[in-house]
Amino acid sequence: MNLARCAFCNSPSHITSNCNSNMKGRREILSNIGGTFMLDDVLPDFKSFPINELRFIASIYENFQKTPSRRNMRTCALDECGYFDGTDTIDYLYSPIPITLTKSRMIRELVRRWTMYTQVRINYNHEKPEDGDCPICMDCMSTHIWDPTKLNWDKIATKSVLPGALFLGNIRTQCGHTFCGGCWELHVKANSKPEYHDNRFNQEPTGRSYIQCPMCRHIMYYIK
Repeated sequence: MNLARCAFCNSPSHITSNCNSNMKGRREILSNIGGTFMLDDVLPDFKSFPINELRFIASIYENFQKTPSRRNMRTCALDECGYFDGTDTIDYLYSPIPITLTKSRMIRELVRRWTMYTQVRINYNHEKPEDGDCPICMDCMSTHIWDPTKLNWDKIATKSVLPGALFLGNIRTQCGHTFCGGCWELHVKANSKPEYHDNRFNQEPTGRSYIQCPMCRHIMYYIK
């Protein structure tokens, strides 16, 4: 029985899903295009690609689109992200591009899906949140990495917590300033003071202590 020719390399010896051809030395290049073009500011000139390469790119796009969680994409469609204009758009993005399409229709499908990712690209390429530096030691406390499953930036801590530390991670004060746990611990040990009753006939401590923010001198009370 004769097998249909592979849609990617035109070989009659295997089916498309089993193709391991190097695509005339362009397999890696085409794989990179299919896996990243949705997040690239500049759309590839798909008109310059032969139809078999466009089919291969479309197959890689299908794998790319499986990475974001459909649930997260639906959330983005409904909340302040404003990435997508509804669940119908998300369902369309998750649908595969048929490799039987003509070249012009294949290009139209790739361009349309790239266009639908416009707001995601803006967030990915132009709106990375700033890294957080401790205002005391000036070391980086946190940075942001792109989470492809959420199509958004995730904050991660960059300073390791020392064994026996009182504060596990970064500290955000009531006045809105953030410090690394190590610097805040040193600040508390060096500058905390006991609170006393505001009565000249009673100079006993209240049982609370207070500390001032090193940035704005805001007073914060706590119980030891």
